[in-house]
Amino acid sequence: MDQAINIDIGTSGIRAQLLDLTDPSVLRTSILSRNPLPGANVVDHMDFAISYGQGTAHGILISAINSLIESLKPENLKRIAVCGNPIQLSLFEGVEIRDLAFAGKNALEKMHVKPPDRNGHIVSGNEVGLSIDVDVIIPPSIRHEIGADALAMMIKTGFLDSSETCMVTDYGTNAEMALKVDDKIYTGSAAAGPAIEGQQISKGMLATPGAIADMRLSAGGWQTLALDEELRLVEGPKINLRERTFKTSGYPVKGITGTGVIALMYAGLVTGIIKPPHIEGGIIRLGKGITFTEEDVIEAGKAFGALRAGHLTLMHEAGITYEDLETMYMCGASGTYVDPHKAQVTGIVPATPKRIIQCGNTSLELAKDLALDPDYLSCLNEMKKSILANHIMFASSPTFATIYIQEIALWNEGMPLEKYNTNLERAGIRPIPKKLQESIIERKYERDIRELGKSLEITEPKCGLISIIQCSGCDTCVKGCPEEALSRKNENFRINTARCLGTACRRCEERCPENKFSINDFKLEFTGFADP
Repeated sequence: MDQAINIDIGTSGIRAQLLDLTDPSVLRTSILSRNPLPGANVVDHMDFAISYGQGTAHGILISAINSLIESLKPENLKRIAVCGNPIQLSLFEGVEIRDLAFAGKNALEKMHVKPPDRNGHIVSGNEVGLSIDVDVIIPPSIRHEIGADALAMMIKTGFLDSSETCMVTDYGTNAEMALKVDDKIYTGSAAAGPAIEGQQISKGMLATPGAIADMRLSAGGWQTLALDEELRLVEGPKINLRERTFKTSGYPVKGITGTGVIALMYAGLVTGIIKPPHIEGGIIRLGKGITFTEEDVIEAGKAFGALRAGHLTLMHEAGITYEDLETMYMCGASGTYVDPHKAQVTGIVPATPKRIIQCGNTSLELAKDLALDPDYLSCLNEMKKSILANHIMFASSPTFATIYIQEIALWNEGMPLEKYNTNLERAGIRPIPKKLQESIIERKYERDIRELGKSLEITEPKCGLISIIQCSGCDTCVKGCPEEALSRKNENFRINTARCLGTACRRCEERCPENKFSINDFKLEFTGFADP
């Protein structure tokens, strides 16, 4: 039986499937619950690679993907196909990424940076460091900053074929989005932050079994809905927001994922329990040891604000009104499990589309298409030539900056919505509608992964960095790590890279009273992360 593997390299986690090429069908699915690179978002990953060496970043990522491939137990493997954003695919392949980090041709020339060709191509497994030497199919980016994941969401949803004014967003830590008006396409990428995937929330987790993924109002409180072993929504604990109590029942929960955060924020807003950035009573209890705090409200607000600011910026630049938007396509795990109405109330889905269609993990599906039919790669390369996208760099967009400032004031400082809209109007930007459109909702698939096969395995990557440091052993660095990513056994220090917050944190370095701790001294440990 000939087999292939399709892999979605996401910023928050990695998903892979073993495929039977004779049927064709999905045999098994394996998920890494975190991306193994240090940091909470794609910018962190890129900064880590530039600061500490792209070879180290490449080694960490490849080590994790090798373990993922091994968990699928392939036999007679013929090829592997991957998909993801330009940064993740570049780190996977081990090619230049500085052209993605620095804007401007002159700056790149001064650094002698030659941007790589990001057309779709095939490399060998040995070339990228995989443990199995088969053809590896890498799809094209539309442009260097608009990746294969954006191409996937446009193709697999029907967005490109639509004659309507429509928008598509792949909801995640790095949210790709596009707006189609007649034959013009406007694209953007919002660093929504890890809260949209349930990370950097005090009891947050990815969309894996045991995660609270939704809530609905029921007699006596709010009924939580959790993901079971097959990633289906089932009833979990029932909670009382005002009394800050819960009743243990249903499926046992471990934490809350991004869609659960959206549902909880919605419930808190409509009941008045949450008045950003405050919670009545200061805390919400969701289960045994599972709480939601005011710090979580602030973190969620950052993500919600970035998403709405991105959507409004695309519509402003395209010159359309909110009422012009016919269809909204939602992709990714968060785009699949979230209740669209709750998403509209929290602002991460525009207020006015006539239809909202939830489409699942399109990146994994495009990788599957390539794994099943490698000749599809030439079709994608031809297709990208006809996609004339107007890409808006949100980082340098005055429109995005203006809107996002209002979002931060709204969520983190409690600014009234009326003041928010007044400020937008003064800047020449249409205020957001006060009334939501009653949209037709279509959910195409029960899960974000359309087929799981005979088994689903979820593991945390065990990649690590190791260093020998001769010091007093006060453990200030270990105790000060907010993610418990650092451990010590005698003079051996190890960093679990999947848990490390990366260059944006560095508390381990800053808090060392002897100034002996330096991340630059750490080397990649390919054998895995051993418990001290």
